[in-house]
Amino acid sequence: MARTRRARPVKLVPDPPETPTRFDPAPAVVEHETVWDGIDAGADVEVPAHVADLDLRECRWTGADLRGREFTGLRARDTRFVHCDLSGAVLDDAVLRRVTFTDCRLTGASFAGAQLDDVRITDCSADLTAFRMARATAVLVEGTSLHGADLYSLTAVDCAFLRCDLGEASFHEARMAGTRLHGSTLDDVRGAMSLAGTRISADQLVPLGVALLGVLGVEVTDG
Repeated sequence: MARTRRARPVKLVPDPPETPTRFDPAPAVVEHETVWDGIDAGADVEVPAHVADLDLRECRWTGADLRGREFTGLRARDTRFVHCDLSGAVLDDAVLRRVTFTDCRLTGASFAGAQLDDVRITDCSADLTAFRMARATAVLVEGTSLHGADLYSLTAVDCAFLRCDLGEASFHEARMAGTRLHGSTLDDVRGAMSLAGTRISADQLVPLGVALLGVLGVEVTDG
């Protein structure tokens, strides 16, 4: 008798960061090729325009001004960013595992080529943020504005964008099958065909249908 192949269970919620019960104070300045282990950093930490090979382990960073900073070789594990401003920050090819962004500004930030595992983005502003060619596993984005975001060639597994503004976001060549989009705005999305296999609610049928008709070149006329 042939065996029935069991479907792989879907991971609905990312694993949370494993943070210590007691943190150590942060250094005054972020330096290149530095490991932060169990550090609690605030807004007073000086961050240069370019930081190379920073490794965050079981850290918490609150109220940081990281606007326009370029982080090359960034690695973060079990780390929480709270009320931080990363507008225009460059985190290309970063490796993030069990990381959360809560009430942060990510407008225009770039995560191109990043590896995101068990990442949670909650109540953030992330318009025009780029996730080009990023690889995301168990990523949950909720209550966040991603208007005009660039998700070109994003590979998403067990991911969800819930109650987000995805208006005018670009999904060209993204692999999104199984991604949950419930409660999110899908007006004028680009690359709508790449949303094949995603999961939506009934109230999202019209805006997504309009986007698909546009891709197919279907015109609605009076006769």
